[in-house]
Amino acid sequence: MKTLKKVGFVVAALALSLLSIPQSKAQTTSNAAAVSMTFAVNSSLTVAATPGSIVFTSTAPNTATASSAITVVTSWNLATGGGNVFTVAYFASISAALTNGIVNIPTSEVFASINGGSAAACTLANVNVAAANPGAICPQIFGGIGVAAQGTHSDTLLLSLTSATAFPASTSSYAGAITISAQAT
Repeated sequence: MKTLKKVGFVVAALALSLLSIPQSKAQTTSNAAAVSMTFAVNSSLTVAATPGSIVFTSTAPNTATASSAITVVTSWNLATGGGNVFTVAYFASISAALTNGIVNIPTSEVFASINGGSAAACTLANVNVAAANPGAICPQIFGGIGVAAQGTHSDTLLLSLTSATAFPASTSSYAGAITISAQAT
């Protein structure tokens, strides 16, 4: 009986030792599958201008002021930093910034004040324009030299009209458009 008890004890001990073998030794592992990932971010350069329209009010027979300043926000996300960003405003025609269809108000009579600075006539010629053949250009709105790769810059553009003579009275309103654009180099 003692032998039977000893054999039973040994069998029980072996059975318990088999139960304590870690189950991880019984697992199988698969191969590792790799997935390539790409993410392309293109360079961007945008200009926003508000308000979308302004009205000139005559302050004298030969002067007029705009109803509000134009807020110009230039934003960029460039492939590399240290580039240059230029924002300008220009007219399609030198001879007609505003017209009533018969009489034109030339760009030489349109003045621009940038960020509260002195007003200057919109008669400049400048290569920092992202347009094919602009007419007269106003003073540069923003000139960021060596800018960071990402950024935003806000400026104000206040337009006024000044003529050596009185503006011709018209039975219809004078109308025109100014284009604001940016270029990164």
